[in-house]
Amino acid sequence: MEAAHGMSAERMADLERRVLALEARTRGPIWGGAQGSPGQDEDLVHRYGESVDKTTAARILGVTRVTVYAMLADGRIALAQDGRRVDVRSIAACLIRRSGRITRGRKKSNGGELQ
Repeated sequence: MEAAHGMSAERMADLERRVLALEARTRGPIWGGAQGSPGQDEDLVHRYGESVDKTTAARILGVTRVTVYAMLADGRIALAQDGRRVDVRSIAACLIRRSGRITRGRKKSNGGELQ
């Protein structure tokens, strides 16, 4: 299946991984708690409310608005019930999933040691 602008889904996924890795190296978390911390969704809801516009969602995630649209399309984040704004709890869940991903290009094994 071809993605937007004739780019393959595999290529899009590779570019997304590279962007996330670059953003992880250049930006820290934008909320008070540690990345992936329990209760993070409540912290974000307290700070931003139940839903945010796509520009604010991009700022929270540290990505562009175009990436926010891609994340909505592939289900990494969700729209709020109004169908136009982004659900803040889905952003928190995405950030938690992202924090458990690859660290500096190496996966963590079950024992916590880098492979």
